Amino acid sequence: MSHKKSPGLWIETGVDEKISVVMVDGFGQEQRLPPVTPAEDLIHAAEIDYSAYRREIRNLWEKHPLFKKRLHIPVSGLEDLTEEAVTLPSMLQETDPLSFLALGSILDRALRIEDDGSALFLLYAGERLLRALEIPFRTQIRLRNIMEITFDGTERNTQQERYQKLRSAYPKIAQFCDPAKLDGYENTPLLLPVDSVYQLRLTELLLYFRQQKQRIARCDYCWGYFIPKTRTAARYCDRSFEGQTCKRRGANLKRKKGPEQDGALKLFKQLRDRMYARMLRYEEAPESQRKNLIPMTVFQYGEWEENARQARREYIAGTITAEEFLRRIDTTHELDSYDTVKQEPSTEKSKWQKRVTANPDFDPELKYPSSMMILDLRTDTDTPQWQYLSREELIRKDQEGHQSLRDQYGGGTAASSSKQEDGNSEDS
Repeated sequence: MSHKKSPGLWIETGVDEKISVVMVDGFGQEQRLPPVTPAEDLIHAAEIDYSAYRREIRNLWEKHPLFKKRLHIPVSGLEDLTEEAVTLPSMLQETDPLSFLALGSILDRALRIEDDGSALFLLYAGERLLRALEIPFRTQIRLRNIMEITFDGTERNTQQERYQKLRSAYPKIAQFCDPAKLDGYENTPLLLPVDSVYQLRLTELLLYFRQQKQRIARCDYCWGYFIPKTRTAARYCDRSFEGQTCKRRGANLKRKKGPEQDGALKLFKQLRDRMYARMLRYEEAPESQRKNLIPMTVFQYGEWEENARQARREYIAGTITAEEFLRRIDTTHELDSYDTVKQEPSTEKSKWQKRVTANPDFDPELKYPSSMMILDLRTDTDTPQWQYLSREELIRKDQEGHQSLRDQYGGGTAASSSKQEDGNSEDS
């Protein structure tokens, strides 16, 4: 494009629906990242590993002498903190070149603040410096929450329906991502300035909503995001855990664990086995002995099974309740009670979902300590016991009723995560 770009971040769009992120420095020099689709870049941004970088910043917050409680804060404390802090962005040079370059100007502004003469100036200056360094992972935290609101459980939704879901949870954020803003610019190359990496992510979300060729889905097994290869509903990606893909692991869990975890389906299996055994006994018994048996011919069993299978399909699809399902299959009135429930994700939001919905900056690392001791005061326990819960266990506890299959039933460590263009899969 011939437009002269001012220093900062820019997004160029092309007719192939790919975008290029362009970074322009104060001398007008451009650095261009490889072209990607908005969906690809959003998923990549959500998966960047900032754990080591964040750990270094946390160590400065917790251990640097500048933040120790004392009456006198020496100038050397801020100087030493600055010397350590300005080296940290180099940790992102390979994993997140966009944030690495953006931090240059951000830190420059943070370091230019003038001494206001207050006794706490040095402390405030240090805090400002570290908060500037936190911007990359703070941006990711917000992006992850936005994506959880927008793409969790919306695989069969249209782009407009996904946008409306985001709008109902985060109205102010959705205003920026409204695809209607680009009405009339279809198939027109655009040059869009952005003020920050966070605004860049929102712009990518805006461009994502206005196209139909790609959609972001969430894997039921690992809860990672991926781009399905076709328009058919996709539930699993092709990430690999201990040599097995999510698609294989997820399908196996659905098949093996489903009936065990569902009381109504378990009763269905018991009734089916009972009816089949009854049919065999009746058909194999001599005519003189049949009067002592409950009648069940092959024809009668066939009718019962056809009716039961249809009821099972409707139950799994959610069109009838567990009680109605059991009443329809219990034609001989053998069940003592129909009081059972279908074990599926509850329509009630989990504590985790409520926290994400209430706060786009919800940060699990801040909310959940590394571990916690809790006292079990349940009435069925003779002697109250202290329980040790790790951060992961605390998170799983708050996600109960809304978890990945991997968290519900356990799973291996990711042996390899294929690149996005190879990591897509359709439901079998």
